[in-house]
Amino acid sequence: MGAPTTANLLYDDDFNRYEREFPDNFRYTKAISREQQNAKGGRMYIQDRVSEHADEIFAMIENPKTHVYMCGLRGMEPGIDEAMTAAAAAKGLDWSELRPALKKAERWHVETY
Repeated sequence: MGAPTTANLLYDDDFNRYEREFPDNFRYTKAISREQQNAKGGRMYIQDRVSEHADEIFAMIENPKTHVYMCGLRGMEPGIDEAMTAAAAAKGLDWSELRPALKKAERWHVETY
């Protein structure tokens, strides 16, 4: 979940509860750009979190039951795609092939505006 400030997080209480109640089935990570810093000292964005958690993300993607939901501003897609490309390459995978396969399997869900 990305937002400029903590106050802008939608459904935060619900997502925190889901993570507490279903720790094996739900992962909730936040990138709060005006309150957190990335490893380089800049603003924290979703693509920074993707890079930080690449091993975990790809371990989950290997499980055919995993679904990834991304929603928000359309402008965030290139950054996430770049981070996923780098993370996949580190695993010896080609994101340009993996992403369409996940979409076809209805496991990669994007709602941007």
